[in-house]
Order: sequence, then C-alpha cells, then structure tokens
Amino acid sequence: MKITRATDYALRVMVFLAKAEKGKVFMRSELSKYCEVPDSFLGKILQVLAKKGLLVSGKGKKGGFKLEKKPDEITLYDIISAVDGEVFINECLDNPKFCSKADSCSINNILNNIKIKFVNDLKSYTLKDFL
Repeated sequence: MKITRATDYALRVMVFLAKAEKGKVFMRSELSKYCEVPDSFLGKILQVLAKKGLLVSGKGKKGGFKLEKKPDEITLYDIISAVDGEVFINECLDNPKFCSKADSCSINNILNNIKIKFVNDLKSYTLKDFL
C-alpha cells in the first residue's frame, strides 16, 4: 500500500484542525496556506472528508471547515479509507474469483493476516496521537 498525495494532504489538514482551537472554523484558502496544500486540490479533498462525516462544511460568510468529531474519535484508518478507499494488499484478497487457489494458498492466508493487522494498527491511532 502506498499513501497517496491526497491522503498526505488530508492528514496534514486533519492534524492541523485537531490542533486548532475547539470549534474554530477555517476557510479553504486558510487551510491551503497553513497546511501548504494547493487550493484547487484541497477543495476536492475537503469535500470527500465532509461527505465521509469527518469534517463539517459550512457555506457563506461564516462558513468553512472544522472537525465533525473529537480528535480521539477520528482514526488514521478513517482518514486514509475516506480519501483512498479500503486498504488494498493484492487482488486475491479482495476478489476471490481472481485466483482459483485463493482458498488454499498459503501466500493469500499470510497476506490476509498482514492486512488485518495493518488495518487494526491504523484504527488504533487517532488524531489525538498527533497532538
């Protein structure tokens, strides 16, 4: 698995918001500046995070973005999967029809165990851990 640039930017923004004064709202342009993320790219990322329930998005003069939940309620897994989708190790794990030996393959079994441990590790870290 590779962390994409979009996820890297999402993590920057989410950590920044977690460190901010509770309930403070930031405009996209402010987040772009403070987190050093291209504004046009950031807009798409913020929309995804809001749609997945990680950010509150307000419109208008007093609009902007803030965390939807407390920092200790948002996991690293939540952010990564919101932006990049589910953790992907190999085709066999996600598509049993891809390989006829998937059920009896020792490689598949080990990789599946690795995936489970990795996902559980991602779920064990919250934004609070970055503060």
